[in-house]
Amino acid sequence: MRTVKIDKDLLIPAGRHTLSPREVGQRQRERLIRAMVLCTSEQGYSETTIADVVRVARTSRSAFYEHFADKEACFVAAYAQMTSAFIKASLQAAARVDTWEQMLEAGILTYFRFMAEHPEVAVSTVVEIHSAGRAGLKARTRALRQWMGTIEGVAVLARREGVQIPELGEVGCAAIVLAAEAYVHEYARRNRLRKVEEKAPEVLALARTLFKHGVAAAGEIAPASSSAMRVDRLPSADGHHDQARADGAGADGRDGARAGDSASGGTASADGASVG
Repeated sequence: MRTVKIDKDLLIPAGRHTLSPREVGQRQRERLIRAMVLCTSEQGYSETTIADVVRVARTSRSAFYEHFADKEACFVAAYAQMTSAFIKASLQAAARVDTWEQMLEAGILTYFRFMAEHPEVAVSTVVEIHSAGRAGLKARTRALRQWMGTIEGVAVLARREGVQIPELGEVGCAAIVLAAEAYVHEYARRNRLRKVEEKAPEVLALARTLFKHGVAAAGEIAPASSSAMRVDRLPSADGHHDQARADGAGADGRDGARAGDSASGGTASADGASVG
C-alpha cells in the first residue's frame, strides 16, 4: 500500500465500461477502506460516520453495506490491511540484507519510516484502534502477535547461525514492538509524525540489548505498587484525555490530521489489553 488516497484508477469509469462485477466490487471495497483510514485519522474513529466514509470513497451507502456490516467492521478490515502492509514492508526490507543483525535493523527502521511516510496509517493503527471496541482489540492482538513473530524469527535465524541468543519470550518481543508503538503514539500526539524516524535508533538499541542479554527472570522483576495508575488512557495535565493529531494525514495534504484519545504505548501484554 503506497498511499491511502483515493486514486483515479480505483474509480468506476462513467457510462458503459468493461469492468466485471467482481472488479467493481474490489474497487469499491478498496476505496471504502482508504476512506475509512482518511476519515478516522482526520476526525477520530468515534466521530467518523458511514456518511463521511461513503462521501470520501465516492460510493453509495448501499455499496458500503454490500461489503461491510457496519462502521466497526470496515475499520477493522482497514486496520488488518494496514498492519499487514507495514509488517510486509519490514519483512521485505529484512529479506534484502544478509545477516541477522542487519535484518533486525532493517525491520525496525522500515517500521518507523513507514509510519513517518503514512501518518494516516500511524494514527489509525496506533491511536484510533483503541476506540474500535472488542473487535478492534482482537484485531490488534492478532497484529501484535504477527509482528512479535517477526522479531522471534530473527532470533531463530541468529541461533541457526550459531549465535548464542537468549530466549526472548513474549515479554522480550512485546517490549520491542510496544516501545516502537509508544514512540509513534507520542509523536502523533505532538504533531511530529514526520520526524518519528529519529526514535528508531533507541528502539534498535533496546532490541540489541534484549538479543544480547535476554529479559530478567520473573523473580527479578519488581511488582508494580498497589497505587500504580492503570494506564488504559493517559490523562493530560488538565485532567482530560490527550488528543493526538498526525501531521500530513489530511486527504488534501494539509498538516494535522486528528487522532483519537486512546494511548498505545506503555505496559501491557499482546493478549488484547490496551497498551496505555
